Amino acid sequence: MIQPNRIFNKRIGFSVLNWGLGHVSRCITVIKKLEQQNNKVFIFCDGVQKSLLEQYSLEAEYIDHEGYPFLFRGKGNFKRDMLLRAPKLFSFLRHEQKRTQTFIQKYELDFLISDQRYGFYSKDKPSIFITHQMKLPTRGIFKLGDLLNEYLISKFDAIWIVDDEHKRFAGRLSVNSDPSRAIYIGVQSRFELLNKKVKSNEGILVINGPKEYTEYLIASFNEFIDQSKIDYIVGPKFVKSLLKDKNETIRFIANDDMAAIDNAFQSTKHVYGFFGYSTLMDCITLNVPFTLIPTPGQDEQIYLAKRHKKSL
Repeated sequence: MIQPNRIFNKRIGFSVLNWGLGHVSRCITVIKKLEQQNNKVFIFCDGVQKSLLEQYSLEAEYIDHEGYPFLFRGKGNFKRDMLLRAPKLFSFLRHEQKRTQTFIQKYELDFLISDQRYGFYSKDKPSIFITHQMKLPTRGIFKLGDLLNEYLISKFDAIWIVDDEHKRFAGRLSVNSDPSRAIYIGVQSRFELLNKKVKSNEGILVINGPKEYTEYLIASFNEFIDQSKIDYIVGPKFVKSLLKDKNETIRFIANDDMAAIDNAFQSTKHVYGFFGYSTLMDCITLNVPFTLIPTPGQDEQIYLAKRHKKSL
């Protein structure tokens, strides 16, 4: 079994899914640990991911690697959007798998670690898959998606499940159905690396998830903004102009200033946003109450929202 604390003196290729920044932020602690164990980490990522990771003083080398071609209509039908995009996604996956072989040779890689990127693996080098979704919350005909997820994960030599083995914050999503290859590596949050601070602001609204749902997210928490329960909104740069168009004067912090975002998170009394699993792990690590809503039509977040009806 390949475990994080048993990898030393290796050249590691690391790549993270480009579905928001949650996948990126939860890998910061993993990368730090690997670096502390005298490993050389090569991060294959896009420009947005690189700009975030560079702010955490990682010693890694960054290599340009485009993200999966996701496209959402913002109308709450994730399954339909994914089905319509499936041919391009699978075409990219095959392309990524071939390109990964060239990465191995060019950078003389010993290991590959993928956070939810199904094409970032090799038959010739130990390949590790990071996920909290061993099972998908699908029903009916869409159970085929769960079978596909299982098949794609089977291509990897080991699976690191991002969850607490006993508390199981992801519920049935993180059931270890393959203990011979899969292990729990616990809750992962960049806030494990930072010092605790006094809770001095009322609340923070996190703009997470697909950008097509940003306006819906802000509208869902307008009441809290009007009641001064939210002091900061954090998210991608485009949100600033969106707030300006809506005449919102609330303080905004863009993702290119993670130090300011982390400070706001550490000092907040409450977190608002979509029910992303990484956001949930951040709240658990910070021991801060949260009011999170599921992205419309996203079954995983609907499941998590039902499982965590009560905040901390």
